[in-house]
Amino acid sequence: MAEHAPLTLAIPISGDAHCEPLRRTLEGAHRALGDQEIEILVQVAQPDAPAIRTLLENHPSTPRGEFQQDRGIYDAMNRLVERATGDRILFLGAGDVPLSGLGRALQRWSHVDDTLELGGVRIPDAEPGVPRHYPPKWDRGLRWRNIAHHQGIAYPLQLIRTFGGFPLEYPVLGDYALNLDMWQESVQARWSFGEDWVSAAPGGVSRKFTPALYAEELLMKQAVLKPGLTKSLQPLWIGFKSRWKRQRRA
Repeated sequence: MAEHAPLTLAIPISGDAHCEPLRRTLEGAHRALGDQEIEILVQVAQPDAPAIRTLLENHPSTPRGEFQQDRGIYDAMNRLVERATGDRILFLGAGDVPLSGLGRALQRWSHVDDTLELGGVRIPDAEPGVPRHYPPKWDRGLRWRNIAHHQGIAYPLQLIRTFGGFPLEYPVLGDYALNLDMWQESVQARWSFGEDWVSAAPGGVSRKFTPALYAEELLMKQAVLKPGLTKSLQPLWIGFKSRWKRQRRA
């Protein structure tokens, strides 16, 4: 790997139960990115995970693993931010498969600044009520819902460190909180229209539309959103969205 890779692929997992999904992610990255110089880091919450350790030691993409207990998904992601050396960092889950569009994006990147790079995310086996495609988007719609899927955001490493990484007080919506904070602070984004980066696996915790999820969203937005009409309308909006999601899943 080059001393300063253009991208770190950062993959947090729980342990050996995710060995085969992780294998699919690593093999997908190997196919999609070819010989491009990237860094692949894996954060394993299970200190003793022999199957994962064997996979990492023998995989041709030379992923580097760290095995230590964490306090949840965003704590693991923050540890990956600390370990990363790439110019940008992209977070994947076990079972997410990089696509050729990510390889094309890497070929475009000649320098790093404080602008986010975005790509589309496909979810072919999406749960009811979840879109099967998230196109690149970064606009005022973030105030109402998380339109920017984290598998489609390459954060400049120094920028995400400046923002302090993902807040741990939101166990399901920490990435949404960070994205909303960045947008309000006028962080810009760019993308190539029609370019998809990742085919995401189903099963993310933010796609389980429970009352606890919406309670967390309201709590987060009351803390993160700046004062104004949008903030005052959030209880009404989140209540409406919760009922609509329940009806679609019924």
